Amino acid sequence: MRVLRSIASVVLVSSGLAGAGAVGCGAIAASPSPVQLPAGFNPMASLAPLVEAVEPAVVNVYTSAQMQVDPRAQWMYGLPSERTVQGQGSGFVISADGYILTNNHVVKGATDVKVKFSDGLDYPAKVVGTDPDTDVALLKITRDREFPYLRLGQDDGMRVGDWVVAVGNPLGLGHTVTAGIVSGIGRDIPDLPLEEFIQTDASINPGNSGGPLIGLDGQVVGMNTAIIAGANTVGFAIPASHIAQILPQLRQNGRVSRGFMGVELASIPVVAQEALGKGVLIAGVAADGPAAKAGIKVGDMVVRIGDRTVDDRTDMIRVVSSTPPGKKIDVLVMRQGKEKTLSIELMEKPPATEKAAVEEQGKPQR
Repeated sequence: MRVLRSIASVVLVSSGLAGAGAVGCGAIAASPSPVQLPAGFNPMASLAPLVEAVEPAVVNVYTSAQMQVDPRAQWMYGLPSERTVQGQGSGFVISADGYILTNNHVVKGATDVKVKFSDGLDYPAKVVGTDPDTDVALLKITRDREFPYLRLGQDDGMRVGDWVVAVGNPLGLGHTVTAGIVSGIGRDIPDLPLEEFIQTDASINPGNSGGPLIGLDGQVVGMNTAIIAGANTVGFAIPASHIAQILPQLRQNGRVSRGFMGVELASIPVVAQEALGKGVLIAGVAADGPAAKAGIKVGDMVVRIGDRTVDDRTDMIRVVSSTPPGKKIDVLVMRQGKEKTLSIELMEKPPATEKAAVEEQGKPQR
């Protein structure tokens, strides 16, 4: 599982290789109906009926990968050049034909992925698509049967204090259930700036990564992803609505395409906002990137993109990344005390291995 660094040390919760109306699943449609709760379900009496209904659609995820052994260790101890590393996490089925969601960090680098259901049956799984920016991965299993599955629910109306249930594979204790409430909404994680996470006090541990956070209607409101190291029951989940938005691209293309300006960003310090106002300072511009071609300069302060104001760096990253590549956006900047509107045609965000030259370690860009 991911541990959040920066808020004390926030942790990705796989123990693995990397360390309400329904929202549709895009092209991933399936029948029969998703799991149903029994009539007359009363959560105040017991959560057991909910657990019994949803647990068949939750899987344990087991991975293995070949890792290079340090040459010095090979020489000193006679070790082979590679060793197999095992990992584990959680996931949940979202269609009767066997599509499964989990975290990207659960399957990152894996050469072999297997999922195991609560009835003890296990199946090899294929990684269909991954999105490191949101830490979401889509798997597929194939068999001559229909699988029980969960529906991605609406998280927009969720309130702090709502009851939620987490199901997963914490510390290898397969199909473990914990319950709690929504502790906060719209939380930020520095490593994953595109998401506004749901915080919960339902116990989340390493191995819970990729498992569902479920509302009392039996629908998924989020995917458990991170915890704060050393904290007690402080966990974070990716909202279901955010996952639903990227599912069609993951299934069709195996990745998610996002807009990119080619700039280095800096938020305006609070102490300077009274004089400068809220906005995002351009601290660097990539040569020949979209921003440079449009005339953006170091020192410009971005205050609005299209009809959306941007108060800080995270706002701007989310606005630009949610805009398709190739689309033109109007960017309002303050330059030497005067407003100036520039039209920028976004390019596709390059893979992590092809960062723009302007980027420096630890300085997020979009």
